[in-house]
Amino acid sequence: MPMNWRLFPPITARDQTRIVNRRTYSGVPGTVVSVPEQDGQMLQANGWTYIAPSGPTSARPAGKTGLYAAHRGAQFFDESLGKLIVFDGQTWRDPLNGNAV
Repeated sequence: MPMNWRLFPPITARDQTRIVNRRTYSGVPGTVVSVPEQDGQMLQANGWTYIAPSGPTSARPAGKTGLYAAHRGAQFFDESLGKLIVFDGQTWRDPLNGNAV
């Protein structure tokens, strides 16, 4: 299943706006953008920095295999919660306070 990617735009003033698959992406340094995975690959190749897969709580990785497996240390930007979370091998947790989310 395709996943969204969370990305930082480039720091430099140039190269911040890109058109990928007829969609325009702009970003201000220090902000983040969620984009479809296939667009994220092109943006990353053009200086954007990958953070983690992203989506609503219902899209959290759950399987043990595959590109987005839920393995110990896996990260996911939960757009429903508005935060990056980390899988400890059993539970998704807020890395700032260790609470289950």
